This record gives sequence, C-alpha cells and structure tokens, in this order.
Amino acid sequence: MEKRILIVENDLEMEDVFKEIFQGDDYTVFFYEETEDIIELLEKHEPGIVILDYNLNGLNGGELCKLVKAHSKFKDIPVLLLSAFPKFIYNKENVGYDAFLEKPFDVEELQNIVKHKIVNGRSK
Repeated sequence: MEKRILIVENDLEMEDVFKEIFQGDDYTVFFYEETEDIIELLEKHEPGIVILDYNLNGLNGGELCKLVKAHSKFKDIPVLLLSAFPKFIYNKENVGYDAFLEKPFDVEELQNIVKHKIVNGRSK
C-alpha cells in the first residue's frame, strides 16, 4: 500500500534528503517549498502525514498546521512540525501538531514517527 507524505519545507536541498530517507517501503513524497493553500495540496495528494517546517515564507508551518486541523475533512491527518528554533515553538500556543522534531533531526526518529503515524492511521 502506497504511503503518501506531504512536505512543505523552504530548504530545497532537503527535498533530496527526504526522498532518500523515505525511498522504498512504498512511500511517495510530495515536496513543496511553500504554499498559501495547504488544503488544495491535501486534496490533490491525500497524504497519510504532513511534515511542515515552521519557518516558511508566507504562512508559517504553525499557521498551516492550524488550517489542516481546522478543516473537517483533514483534521485527523497527523502533522509533524520541524524547527531549528524549538524554544520559540514551545513558547507559542499549541497549533495542533501531532509530533515535533528539532532540526537537525535524527533520521531514525523521523522515520519512526512517520511510520507510527501512518500505520496507526489518523491523528490521536
């Protein structure tokens, strides 16, 4: 069964990194540098998990996460938030993410989170 991962990350070099991390095991990675319409991407790709960098141009990852979690059709899709500034994230209101990883992240931990969230289906 194909497992779809939607990633919004403004570091274009990370596209190859994510694709290498998730090659095999029937993962399909959809990578975007930014988006103003996360709902359109969710409808287009129907991911099993969304990975968002917090520090994006335009809407940040926290704002995108809120949009996902506020949408009745997509609210149960797990969201993993990434940031190189964890203190900033922890001091902000909870935007509804299901998991958080500090950059630079441990590849095995990332793989485990994604596998667990996709295998167990929907958020919480």
